[in-house]
Amino acid sequence: MTHLPYRLTLIAVASLLPYSPAAAQTFVDVFAGRSAPERTAASITVDQARINGAVVPAQLRVDVESVKPTRSTIYGLRAGHWFSWFGIAVDAATLSPDLDRQAIRATANLRFDEQVFGEQVTIDPGQSVRVEIPRIRVPTTATIAAVAMIRVPRGGGQPYILAGPAYLITDSDVSGYWGVRAGIGAKVPLSQHVALFGEYRYTGVNNARAVAGRVAGSAQGISGSTGDIQVGIDVRNHSLAGGLSFLF
Repeated sequence: MTHLPYRLTLIAVASLLPYSPAAAQTFVDVFAGRSAPERTAASITVDQARINGAVVPAQLRVDVESVKPTRSTIYGLRAGHWFSWFGIAVDAATLSPDLDRQAIRATANLRFDEQVFGEQVTIDPGQSVRVEIPRIRVPTTATIAAVAMIRVPRGGGQPYILAGPAYLITDSDVSGYWGVRAGIGAKVPLSQHVALFGEYRYTGVNNARAVAGRVAGSAQGISGSTGDIQVGIDVRNHSLAGGLSFLF
């Protein structure tokens, strides 16, 4: 009998956490949120360079110690299926890794004086020089991920976690690169077919590279464009998002 109060307490607590059996459901989530990227290293590389007014083959490399992408608004769509407590989904979201005007420290093996995503950037060769760069707008970028999801189905809030490989995509000048997406959130049913949800999302992609322009110059009386300017950056993106989930 000494354990009766303890058992009654457990029953009372359990009654406050209504549980509903996990059911198979197809779902479509529509969401928006704010993204806060981490500071990260970056690189600018060119396979040809302009040296003293002449275009010559060269391996130009600029290493940027730390650059701060801007915060941005993201929009996304996710579609998947819950088998019970386990589900799978395809998750797509926009990404805007623009750079605000800022001072950076960079090391270059040759002089760099070209346009990067339409903005003029000049970096002289030297050891860890301080450079002011203008605001640089990166073309609209997106990520798409295949994620596995686990939920705790309850009558009230339904917490869940998700994780899976992510692929970075943008316009034709940028190749796709693999990374990872993970997140945690909760859904609150509004009706049998609609739920409100909020979640934290993390997206990480190593050494994403984009063609940001072409080196311009002339050599031996011939003018024209030469090698591609490639910008490489590690994407480390934290986001808070919320939206509606439609259940079928």
